[in-house]
Amino acid sequence: MNLIQRFLIFLFGLLILVLILRCMRQSVTFTAEKFSESNEVLENPYQGYYHIIGYTLNDTDEAIASHADTYSDSLVLLEINLKNYKNTDISEHALSQLEQIFKDWSNTDTQILLRFLYDLDGIAKATEPDSLSTILTHIDQVSEIVNRYSDSVYLMQGIFIGNWGEMHGSEFMNDTSVHTLINHLNESIDSSIYLSVRTPAHWRMITNLYDVPKKFPAFQANGNLIARLGLYNDGMLGSASDLGTYGDTNRKDATSPSYKGTREDELEFQNTLCQYVPNGGEVVSDNAYNDLPSAVESLTTMHVSYLNADYDNTVLDKWKNTTWNQNDAFYGCDGYTYIQAHLGYRYLVTKCTMKSSGFLNSQLNLSIGLQNTGFGNALKEFHATLKFKNTETGEISSVPIDYDLRKLKSTQKKTLSVSLPRKSLKSGSYQVFLSITDAQSEKQISLANTQGMQEEGLLLGRMEY
Repeated sequence: MNLIQRFLIFLFGLLILVLILRCMRQSVTFTAEKFSESNEVLENPYQGYYHIIGYTLNDTDEAIASHADTYSDSLVLLEINLKNYKNTDISEHALSQLEQIFKDWSNTDTQILLRFLYDLDGIAKATEPDSLSTILTHIDQVSEIVNRYSDSVYLMQGIFIGNWGEMHGSEFMNDTSVHTLINHLNESIDSSIYLSVRTPAHWRMITNLYDVPKKFPAFQANGNLIARLGLYNDGMLGSASDLGTYGDTNRKDATSPSYKGTREDELEFQNTLCQYVPNGGEVVSDNAYNDLPSAVESLTTMHVSYLNADYDNTVLDKWKNTTWNQNDAFYGCDGYTYIQAHLGYRYLVTKCTMKSSGFLNSQLNLSIGLQNTGFGNALKEFHATLKFKNTETGEISSVPIDYDLRKLKSTQKKTLSVSLPRKSLKSGSYQVFLSITDAQSEKQISLANTQGMQEEGLLLGRMEY
């Protein structure tokens, strides 16, 4: 071996030594936070208790007070009564009232549950239009306005007909009319807005499906009616049949998709369907089915994400006066609070670890344990991001997490993994955060951990690099 060869070997060895020393010099230490669940009610979008605010469009008042400026909850149910236009087009004056209502609500952080109807007294046959074509014209008229404010409207309940807009007691509840109305809504209402029908039997009749598809066209894909059609139940937990929402036909004996199944079968149907579409309504009539343990079990199975905060007070007061006694973060809380905190999705970070990998430990790998402790799951797109904040300069480096949080179902756990090259970060001290935001509103999603949220998200730990 000549001198030049020895010299080259020496240089190569020196280079390897430098790389090893550099790697050792840039060792990473990560100290994770301690993670536990709080019993706080989180003000997150698309879920929670709601109040009803009703409006009757007319040609008399110059304007209709929206009350949006005094409302503070994350959800509201707006009921728009069209009874004054029983057999005529909605007037331009009334449409301007509707426009102003939506304009006022769009300036708030409240998401709208929307119901158009002709009756608030249980006499729909007397107040609804005589012709289906009139209802279709009304859908065309209001859709133009609704679609302009689609960012503020989460879902629409019903198909304009029935006592209290609940799809019963109407001349138009025959299969042909229902199909015509729901398909016209699907064509007219912006595809980002969910639609909802009153019972599982209605859902099956409309879709002509006995069961939820195993490959569900999830999350409003391509404006598909099945993918946006949820449920609303204003007889929830009111009896064994939810006051006629269910029937007594066993699934195996059904001869038509529009059968009303037994409570057991219909709960199982909702357990599948409502992982993909919204489910909510109001609880009624104090009975054993809405005693707190039974209520929580059913609300979890149905994946309920929203409930009326004002009705039925006999049930709501029962929950308020019942103590949650399970061995978890909510032990000792009242049942009303427990249910409020679990409506929809509820994300809890359970662990966080970091390690190095790759040649000369060139990669940083962060693993985050995330659990959904809510009754339901997210149905809108959320963005999850890892943030590294330099504690000296305040500079933040962001790394997106490639995971669709809509897939994290109720009670499930998931480990989110993120890898990034070491060279993407300068040496220094960092705080590491998990940030989840709603893609539509860009609002940060609060997590259920006891340490609470910061502007950057939830603090996962501290890293020295």
